Amino acid sequence: MKRLVATVAAVAITALGAVFAVAPPALAQVLVNQPASHVCVGKTITVGVWYQQFSGGSRAYRVAVYGPTGRQIFARSGQAPTKAWKFWHVRLRYAGRYRTVYQYRAHGEWHKYRVLTRARSC
Repeated sequence: MKRLVATVAAVAITALGAVFAVAPPALAQVLVNQPASHVCVGKTITVGVWYQQFSGGSRAYRVAVYGPTGRQIFARSGQAPTKAWKFWHVRLRYAGRYRTVYQYRAHGEWHKYRVLTRARSC
């Protein structure tokens, strides 16, 4: 009976090791700053990026802010910093809906994260 338990344990440990050996790498973690959902016209929203250094993967990012008419009013791209957040302040000059679109690379493909901000007269 002891021999059977030892054999089952050895097979289980081997199978468990095989599962961990083929586990996919972690996704890159380019963290983004979510702007406020509501602001007054003439005020700013803060967009920003930071890369979690321990997570591995691509540091590439794109960020764009589109105004109420759909026109792009702000854009940046590059490699997210590892030491501290990189912030930008974008002034919202007109009332309406503004879209902030963050893009980051994971496994060779670009992924999007969208945020809406409403600017109104205060």
